[in-house]
Amino acid sequence: MAKWEMVCWPKDLGGLGIIDTKIMNECLLVKWIWKILQEPDTLWFKILKAKYLDGCSFFSSKSKGISQFWQGLHKVKHLFKWGAIFKDGNGVNCHFWQDCWLLQVPLKIAFDNLYKMVRDPFCSVADCWVDQDWYVEFKRSLSRGEFEEWESLFSLLQQVSLNDDYIDSVI
Repeated sequence: MAKWEMVCWPKDLGGLGIIDTKIMNECLLVKWIWKILQEPDTLWFKILKAKYLDGCSFFSSKSKGISQFWQGLHKVKHLFKWGAIFKDGNGVNCHFWQDCWLLQVPLKIAFDNLYKMVRDPFCSVADCWVDQDWYVEFKRSLSRGEFEEWESLFSLLQQVSLNDDYIDSVI
């Protein structure tokens, strides 16, 4: 008996060169997420939008009690986010702490001490852009070190401003 992973190795590495269908399926589903975000004007997307999105973005949509295809997309959305960098427009479809938009890593990783104290870890970038300035609500007052970390984040945020004329895009 051989392990499936070993059977899927290329022939020159001692495997049989069989395609791992689970990985192939995940790749194709991630490609569908990419197409959903890149082609919002196509007919097929308008059908999906009417059926599943209900006025929200893909990442905020429901995944329970609907088609297997849509559930499959939601099962692999974390794989998509590993390689996605959001370019902010209006900030509605990008999560402030969860998505890569300001740095090459999510802010929850770069500023983990602040992330542990934030009141809403799933807020959008637009939620934190109040009256043309940045605002993040924490569960308690910040210590001196935490405040210095906030100042560091705030100085990065000062280089960004949102534009309501554009929607967020993924690169």
